[in-house]
Order: sequence, then C-alpha cells, then structure tokens
Amino acid sequence: MAPPIHFPYLPSGGVARIRARGASLLAALAAVAFQATAAEILPYELAMLQQQVQRTGWVRVMVTLDRSAWRTRSEEQTLRLQALADRLYAELGDSAFPTGRRNNGLGWIGFYTDSAGIAMLSRTALAEKFSMDPTGRSWGRERAGDGSFEAIDDALVASPTVEVDLVLATEEPPYTLLPDGSTRFDGPSEVNEVLDRLLAEPFAQHIQGIDRRQNPQLAPVVQAKIDRVAFFGLVESVHVRAVRPRGFVRQPSAIWHEDALQVAAREGRAEIHILLRGGVTYTHLPHQSPKARLYQMDANTRALDEILKAAGVGALPVLSEVDAQMGLVHLVVTRHQLEKLFAQRDPRILSVDVNKAIGGLASNN
Repeated sequence: MAPPIHFPYLPSGGVARIRARGASLLAALAAVAFQATAAEILPYELAMLQQQVQRTGWVRVMVTLDRSAWRTRSEEQTLRLQALADRLYAELGDSAFPTGRRNNGLGWIGFYTDSAGIAMLSRTALAEKFSMDPTGRSWGRERAGDGSFEAIDDALVASPTVEVDLVLATEEPPYTLLPDGSTRFDGPSEVNEVLDRLLAEPFAQHIQGIDRRQNPQLAPVVQAKIDRVAFFGLVESVHVRAVRPRGFVRQPSAIWHEDALQVAAREGRAEIHILLRGGVTYTHLPHQSPKARLYQMDANTRALDEILKAAGVGALPVLSEVDAQMGLVHLVVTRHQLEKLFAQRDPRILSVDVNKAIGGLASNN
C-alpha cells in the first residue's frame, strides 16, 4: 500500500479543512449529476402543472422516455419502451391514472397524474423530460365537438362522480328522427351483448348505477354514474360510441340566422345550409361500423326530406356521403320557402345559415 501523503507546509487543521471542502465538492457534484439524470421541465411549465393540479386535482402530462427512440423502429425497441413506461407507472403508483394512458411507440407517453405524481416526475431518472400534454384534448374516441366531453370534465372537478348517458357501440337497428326531435329505434339491437363486454373491462368497477330494467326497448343508450377513472376508460373503449352528461342536448338552442330572411327578402331567394341535430347515437367520427354509418345517413336523409317538403321545397338535393352522415344540406330556396322553414322551427334542426354570395346552385322550386 502506498504511504500516506504528508502536507508539511500546511498549518494545523489544514488537512481537515481540505477534506471537508472535498466532501462538499463531491456532494455538489453528486447533486449536479442527479439533476442531469432527473426528468427535465422548464420552470414556467412546472408552475403551470402545479396550478392546474391545485385547481382540478389532476393534470395530463406528456413524458419523454427516450428522445432518440423515433430513429429506430423494431419489436425490440417497442418492448423496451413499454417496459420503461411500465417501470415509470410502477414508480408513480396511484398517482398515475390507470385509464386514459397513451403510448405513441416513439418514445413518449401521456397520462393523468396528481400533485404527488408531478413531484415524483421532477425527480425520476426513468424519463428525460415531461410537460403539460398539448394533445390531451384530441385523445380518446369521443371528441364530438359538441361540448359533452368538456361538460363531464368540468363536472368531475366539482364532484367525484357524475351521472351520464353511455351510447354503446352496437350494431344499432334502423332509427327515425321524429318531428319532436326524439329518436325512435325501429328494431332490436345487441345492447346486452355489448354491455356485457363493457362491464368486463378492468375499469368497470368504477361504473355504477347501470340498471338493465330501465331499458326495456334495448335502445343503445344506458344510464350510469362514473368517476374520472371510468370516464377516461370509457372514452377509449371500443364498446362505447359516446359519453354524455345525463340528459345532455347537443347545443340546446338552435341557431336560426335571421340575416337569411333579409337576403331572401332582397334577392327573392337565399342560398342556405341546414344542419340537423342528429339522433341520440349521432357522431361524425369515423369509428362507426359500416351498418351504423348507413343507418345514420338514412335517418338524416329522411328527416331532411320531411323538413324540406314541409317547407314547400320540391326534392331533396342529392347528398354526398359526408353530408348525409352529418345531416347537412346546402341548397337555394325561395323567399316563401325560407319563411315557411323559419315559421316551422323544426326541432330536428340544429342550425340554418346563409351564404350571402349566391351563385352556382339551382333553386329548388
């Protein structure tokens, strides 16, 4: 063993002071090394996350597991990233919501977490970076753009549970949009089968209050009480087409643009757009089955035909597939036809708008 090093020119206690300073330096270097391996986040982003958590109790985060993962795509890479995500979820425990998770397979994941989760993320060595998830509102199967998702989201801030209507992803029967705005299903659907599959989901224990006896006609809409875990499981479930607050009405007040009447009074006609509310199973999203899509198109087309005939419009223009699915018609009507349409105020109509620059469409006299 090498002999100890002597410091003949140091005053008494000098060696002890050097050793103490060395220990402090090592501690500082260790702290720097820890910071280098902990997940990165900008201070203002961390403040935003903390403010959101303080307001709602949770926040959606986007976590970068490996910045360079997108360069290599392989089965081994996918398994490695999933294992890393699983380790992070295990580290976070209950602070990572079990539903509403997203893994893009390219090195980053998204999920909901709470204040304890934010604190753990700021210290973890299992991630490279995290921030508020800018894509949170676009995830999930139900983003209908009708305000229902946001309404449930806000309700769950005020209360741990909320009563909802679940629109099941059944091979629904043909249906009719009745003149009072309600939906009549014209045959049986596989509600019980789909409901059984839904209640077998891991998050189903968070769904309460489903009573099959309240649905004797087997309409593909059931009532339930859910919490946030169930909500984010439901919007991702293949067995659910939509989740809406109990009794939710898509845009309660129809929009009738009065300037359409002014244009018709001045020009003798007006080019208008009529948009229907749609039935209780309505969606413009592409995950419908082919049969359900056809039934929606047929119900919308028949309703539009009835509405226009009642207003004295001769024939319904040929609709594109997209317009039939949305329940939208674009046509030119006379002043008399438009006034009659406005006078009737059919409850099935969501909005009537006008194109003030008429041109290109034939009048339906």
